[in-house]
Amino acid sequence: MLDLRQLKALRAVAEHGSVLRAAAALQWSQPTVTHHLRGIGRVLDAEVVAAGPEGTRLTAVGEAMLPHAIAILDRSDRAVEEIRSLIVSERRRIAIGVFPSAGARLLPQVVLTLQDAGFAPDVTEAELDPLMEAVIGLRLDAAIVYDAPGRPTILPPGFRMVPVRREHLSVIVPADHPLAGRPGVHLADLAEESWVAGAAESDPVDAALAKAAERAGFTPRIAIRSDDYAVVAAYVAAGFGAALVPELALPTHLDTVAALPVEDSTLERRIFLVTSPSVGLAARTALEASLRAVADEGVA
Repeated sequence: MLDLRQLKALRAVAEHGSVLRAAAALQWSQPTVTHHLRGIGRVLDAEVVAAGPEGTRLTAVGEAMLPHAIAILDRSDRAVEEIRSLIVSERRRIAIGVFPSAGARLLPQVVLTLQDAGFAPDVTEAELDPLMEAVIGLRLDAAIVYDAPGRPTILPPGFRMVPVRREHLSVIVPADHPLAGRPGVHLADLAEESWVAGAAESDPVDAALAKAAERAGFTPRIAIRSDDYAVVAAYVAAGFGAALVPELALPTHLDTVAALPVEDSTLERRIFLVTSPSVGLAARTALEASLRAVADEGVA
């Protein structure tokens, strides 16, 4: 069975490059560090470190074990911190991640619901890949994410991924655009437009636009790119082109741009709640209920 001291020894050697320096950092004796490295080697039935002319390095087995060691130690530290906080405040901490465009529109209701249920939310904002890595690495208890082409949705045992809402994608154009004010348009009506796109060609919204445009018989002409939807809206208002924008990222005040609902049922993305095994039933129920309540109320 693994011992946390074994994992600490492995992490310290990886960080400091020698048993001697690892021992100094841990304030252990050198034989103690060696003892725990041998212990983890016995558990894995393989050496995890090897001595060389420039110090001690991790073997391939040690390198493979290192991210697990870091995640376990981080989770151990969080468990102690969380329980100490619970004793003081009588509220259990829950770490939640959210993608940027959902933060302002979804999180207020989520935070209030969790607080009412007796939890202390700790919120992190990040892009999709870092969020998923943080949940799977147990650095986050839960994350609000969206589906994206090419990204796997198979999670390790004990993790849950539950759909909580569907988000429509709309086109925004300058407020004085000839199509502004229409209740709906076909994407083909915008075939001659230039487009403001995401920062990378792999952006999921851009991928959705490319597929829908192909069905409509044209290829979007990209004029400029940005990964910030506020900047995208500013570019559209300045006349650089149209943009396909998720519902949650639509500008709150549409005085300089106009939103055009597109009559294409495929232009939408699903939003999911991903939870780790550390999330109990009460917290999971509160999270799912709050996200579905926001969906039922609509987006302001």
